[in-house]
Amino acid sequence: MELTPGFLMRMMRDTLAAPRVAASTILGFGFAPVVGWLSLLLMAVASTLLTHVSFAMMPADAQAFWGTAMGSPLRTAMLQWVVLLLSVHAIHKVGRKLGGKGDLGDAVVLVAWLQFILLCVQIAQLVAQALVPPLADLLGILGLVLFLWLLTNFTAQLHGFKSLGLVFLGIILTIFSASVVLAFVFAMVIGAPVVGE
Repeated sequence: MELTPGFLMRMMRDTLAAPRVAASTILGFGFAPVVGWLSLLLMAVASTLLTHVSFAMMPADAQAFWGTAMGSPLRTAMLQWVVLLLSVHAIHKVGRKLGGKGDLGDAVVLVAWLQFILLCVQIAQLVAQALVPPLADLLGILGLVLFLWLLTNFTAQLHGFKSLGLVFLGIILTIFSASVVLAFVFAMVIGAPVVGE
């Protein structure tokens, strides 16, 4: 297996066509946990860069609204990393508590791959923001739907669950619960001074 652009494009196509099969294929590669963690960190950094490029392209009033949250790339990267960490541990621990069999290393690899696909959507959204702004909003909605669909399938495959409906319900309930924690963390990070500012 070589991580060439052609290989990545084929895997993305297969993931969109049959998410559970693609998840099984990815897990079958036997990546070491450190590969998953490093990939996840890389995705957080890349997403942060794209987010700040998108912020710079926003109208002045939108920049003023989001200015506090987007004031520091370091702060944004920290928030991205916290969200990804919470996602990995939620997928792993909640799934295990509900009778799943997936392990943490596999959860990391699948979340990293999911984040890569969303990163591609983010790039397309950035291009649309520059050329056809209304299309960027549609891509944002598409990205959310894609995220929930792939997350549901990946979680089901990771833990060996059969019902996608029940997995989706579990994800929604987990997101709702985690949003309270994220809001608290976000408030703390926004209020904390960042070195170099």
